[in-house]
Amino acid sequence: MILPTSDGSKAKATFLHSGPDGERAERTALAAMNSAIKMVLHLAMDGMPADIEAKITANVNKHLDVVVSTSLDCAATAYGSVPQTTHAPIAPPQSAPAVAAATVAGLAAGASMGNVRHDLYRAGSLLGDAEAIASGNPETIARRAGQHIFWRAFGKLGRGIFRGIGGKR
Repeated sequence: MILPTSDGSKAKATFLHSGPDGERAERTALAAMNSAIKMVLHLAMDGMPADIEAKITANVNKHLDVVVSTSLDCAATAYGSVPQTTHAPIAPPQSAPAVAAATVAGLAAGASMGNVRHDLYRAGSLLGDAEAIASGNPETIARRAGQHIFWRAFGKLGRGIFRGIGGKR
């Protein structure tokens, strides 16, 4: 790999010192990052020929442990730089490492930064939809559905109006 890498030892130490659930939190973070990378990889390769997909998947899988370990260490470094009060419990790790790993995986798969950003926003939107459905609140579900309908119609209208004014033709 071209980028500097690490072995994940800093993140492991951070997790292990974060209380009784530290080991479980570490396993959860590793699983989440691996899932995020694989999701972005599949999104980026959607519609590609099977032989190209196999080559990209093999290359990403070869470096997956290093990417995850390095991302977790970067998150642990950022987490450690935030001053903690003496009585405050250590907060669980955030999703930043998963986002960083997904970005690296998308770029390694040959996607442009714009495509990776689009896929991450879309994944965030889907997670918001899932969260609304999981809440069981009909008002929240209806509001999200209404927003999707509005923005889909508004997007088509906007593209129709602005397409001839210097945009894509």
